[in-house]
Amino acid sequence: MSDLTPVETWRAAVLGYWEGLDLQAAKQGQATGVRDTGNRAAVTGGKQMDAMQEVVAKLWRDAPGIKLEVRTTGHNNLPAYFRPVKNWDLLVLYRGSLIAAMEFKSQRGPSFGNNFNNRTEEALGLAADSQMAVERGLFGRLKPWFGFIMLVERAPGSLNAVKVPKNMPFPADPIFEGASYIERYKIFFERMVKEGNYDAVALLTAEAGSDHFTEPSVSLSLANLEADIRARIEYIKTLPDDVFDQLTHQVG
Repeated sequence: MSDLTPVETWRAAVLGYWEGLDLQAAKQGQATGVRDTGNRAAVTGGKQMDAMQEVVAKLWRDAPGIKLEVRTTGHNNLPAYFRPVKNWDLLVLYRGSLIAAMEFKSQRGPSFGNNFNNRTEEALGLAADSQMAVERGLFGRLKPWFGFIMLVERAPGSLNAVKVPKNMPFPADPIFEGASYIERYKIFFERMVKEGNYDAVALLTAEAGSDHFTEPSVSLSLANLEADIRARIEYIKTLPDDVFDQLTHQVG
């Protein structure tokens, strides 16, 4: 019998995303009297993924046999390479050293094209910045575990095939021919994990207002992400304290 998080818990978190959007849309602009238009009023608050973050935070906090510090609110800044700092959505620390960092992003319609470009550029830039910070030793010699969760609305605009420009000096990778935006996300994140830019990613899709979600790729599933998190926890638990301290430069 699997001891992974029940699907009902994840479904409640997905539903919490939509409810969070509705709440933000209702509250946005009350203080200033200025409201964004359309769906932007719901997404500018930045708190819609809190329910999902809390489910993942619980995985780290409730790890048996080890006490991990998990931060999900406030300023979770880490040093970066191409910029001074990056504020992450979730940090995990042990004995004062960084164990893991995670981002939680989402996309709803109707502007799937522009937002797809923005989200993938953000994820790609974050990975490049973080990996260079690792290579330059800004986190010590113990490489942090980097994770990412992406939730995309299932709608005609994200499910229909998207044309690839033909007037380029070189043709696009054929894998993108006829791919929808959801399929493009699948290709993007599978390749990001394959190339070592992230240790694990979960890609979820759900219709607006629904708690029922689908996972376009088994390698980008919640079960795979959770198994990878548990493996990271076991690795840290197995390290003797003196070895851990040397790896994280905590001893002179």
